[in-house]
Amino acid sequence: MDFTAGRFHPTVTRPELKFRARASLSGRWGAAILALIIFILLSLGCGLIPIVGAILLLPPLEFGLCVFFLRFYRDHDSRIENLFTGFNMFGKTLAVYWLSTLYVFLWSLLFIIPGIVASYKYSQAMLILFDNPEISASEAIRRSSAMMYGNKLTLFIQDLSFIGWFILSIFPGFYIGFLWSIPYYYTTRVAFYEDLVYSVQSGFSGNYDNYNNFNN
Repeated sequence: MDFTAGRFHPTVTRPELKFRARASLSGRWGAAILALIIFILLSLGCGLIPIVGAILLLPPLEFGLCVFFLRFYRDHDSRIENLFTGFNMFGKTLAVYWLSTLYVFLWSLLFIIPGIVASYKYSQAMLILFDNPEISASEAIRRSSAMMYGNKLTLFIQDLSFIGWFILSIFPGFYIGFLWSIPYYYTTRVAFYEDLVYSVQSGFSGNYDNYNNFNN
C-alpha cells in the first residue's frame, strides 16, 4: 500500500462509521466487555509493579487492546488471546508506544494544542504495525502521519461525539455505562482506520477541504 500523505480520505460519514461499529458489536457486546474488563484488571496489576509494569507491560497490553478490537471488527474474531498479541511483537510494540509518546510530549512542550495534534497524527501507528509486522516502529509512526494527513480533525470530531457517553459514565448509577461506551469507542475508531485503508485500496479520491493547520 502506498503511504503517501494526502492519499487517505474517509469514504463514509461519521454516523455511518458509528452504525458499522454498532452492527459489529450487535450480539457480541459480552465478548467486547469481557475483553475490556480483563484489560482493566491487567492494567491495574501492572500498576502494582513499580516502573517495570508501566514501562514494559502496559504498552503491549494497550497494543493488544487495539488489536482485539481490530480483529473483532474485521474478522469477527472475539478471542481473548488477541489481547496478548503485543507480547509476540514485544520489542516493536515498546518502540512504537514510547517513540510516539516521546514525540507527543515534545510537541506538547510548545503548547497543549500541538501535543493534541501530534497524538492524532500518530494515533494509527499501532494498527499499522500490526498489519505490517515487518516494518520498524519509526516507519509505523511515519505511515500513521501520512495516513492522518488531512484526517486529524475528522477523527477528533468523531472522538468528541462520545463525550456525552463518557460524562454520563462518571455519575453514580451510570458507572456500568463505561463498559458499553469504551468498546463502542474503540470499535468506531477501528472502523475509521479500516475506512482509510479501504480508500487507498479502492482508489477512492475524495475531494474534502482541509481543516486549516490542524489537518496538515
